[in-house]
Amino acid sequence: MPPETSGGRIFQSRVDGFLVTPESGTKVRVVADSFVYQIRQRSKRSGLFQGRIDVPLAMLPLESPTKAASNVSFSKSANGSSVAYANLDFTDLQGTVSWHIPSRNGVFTLHTDSEFGSAIGKVYVADRTGLSVITDIDDTIKITDVTSRSRMLSRTFLEPFEPIEGMANLYQQLHQQGAMFHYVSSSPWQIYLPLQEFLDEHGFPGGSMHLKWFRLRDEVFKRWSIIRKKSKAGTIITMIKRMPQRTFLLIGDSGERDPEIYAKIAKRFPRQVREVWIRDIAGNPMTGIRRERLAGWMRGIPLRVFTEPTELVAKSLEEC
Repeated sequence: MPPETSGGRIFQSRVDGFLVTPESGTKVRVVADSFVYQIRQRSKRSGLFQGRIDVPLAMLPLESPTKAASNVSFSKSANGSSVAYANLDFTDLQGTVSWHIPSRNGVFTLHTDSEFGSAIGKVYVADRTGLSVITDIDDTIKITDVTSRSRMLSRTFLEPFEPIEGMANLYQQLHQQGAMFHYVSSSPWQIYLPLQEFLDEHGFPGGSMHLKWFRLRDEVFKRWSIIRKKSKAGTIITMIKRMPQRTFLLIGDSGERDPEIYAKIAKRFPRQVREVWIRDIAGNPMTGIRRERLAGWMRGIPLRVFTEPTELVAKSLEEC
């Protein structure tokens, strides 16, 4: 790695999250409007914490309150895998705290504070029913080249993030029709801030973020591909089970195992998964044999394979 690159702004911003010292055993308070909640469990060795708060319905900016329960529960699993109807995701990067709940209907604010400082974040509230889009990030909406380890590392740590042309426009069309978004990726939580900046800069709809957390190790770059292969199916299954009245559109790419993961989930939840959209990657294409195998698993649930997002924009999005 050239010294001028390793000392550059991009590299520094991408590795900062790996270099922070986590604060363990810390008590955290959550402030929502005039309500103050003390999280029972202290932060763990990783600096992460988990907890649950119940927020009065009157606080929530819902368009259709009758669709919600009298209280909305927020919860967080330590590995960032839990999301539900009104679920709270948390990540701690460089001393900041970020809360994420997907919604098209409204936003309110949560404050968190501890003896080490405080932070503020937006909470997006979801209706009980509606369409949720679960989307991958790498090579689905952002060029990453996951089929080449050297290119993947370079694009992740050294180069500006580049969007897949047309995907933001496609997602905005879905968002305007009422869809809410969940970004599920094998990328680490430590690069959450650069990823969120990428989404904002290129006009992708806001939504919950579901990444992976791991500690910096001497061999982290050599083991990057192995870390990425750990299944994200559990994260998606948790979301679907916790939002039983919502329907889901799963979007990914053929570069890794998105098609196989999505097809098995569709088979398990045929009443909730409406369609699966897969962006075809030359390094690991959707061959005829692969498509036939997936179609067998999905049992009639539509599978759309595309190269350019315009192939989907041209269709009626209401069909999904």
